[in-house]
Amino acid sequence: IDIGTRALLTVLPSVAPDATTAADLGCGSGVVAATLAQARPRIAVLASDVSAGAVASAAATAQANGLDNITVSRDDALAAHPGASLDLVLLNPPFHLGATVHTGAASRLFEAAARVLRPGGELVTVFNSHLAYRPELTRVVGPTDELDRTSKFTVTRSRKR
Repeated sequence: IDIGTRALLTVLPSVAPDATTAADLGCGSGVVAATLAQARPRIAVLASDVSAGAVASAAATAQANGLDNITVSRDDALAAHPGASLDLVLLNPPFHLGATVHTGAASRLFEAAARVLRPGGELVTVFNSHLAYRPELTRVVGPTDELDRTSKFTVTRSRKR
């Protein structure tokens, strides 16, 4: 597990305690979805990624851990998911295309999260601290608090207006 994901995992116990629906947006291997699903067996978790390889990996992670509260979906930025339908979205967005730092993918995922969150829902995001996404998260999603920060990573919680 990379250190950004570890930073995100450390805040999971404190976010959206009453959530019944959640998504791991850009789920990769599915470790974040699996950790949430295991800690909260009554929550319905969607693990979604545009990559077929990531989706296969997330499905294998859910199966290997016997987690029947995870649905895995190949989808681009939750485009097929209905709006205002989730209580919690977890996101570790990409910050590069190849070797170039590029924030466009993250911005698109912030907008996707804002679309699928119910009013009052939470987007929990981890990102490299130097990228300073907090103002954008506040503008796109809603009020954003810093949950954790190191010299390398920042974890924030944005509440949907």
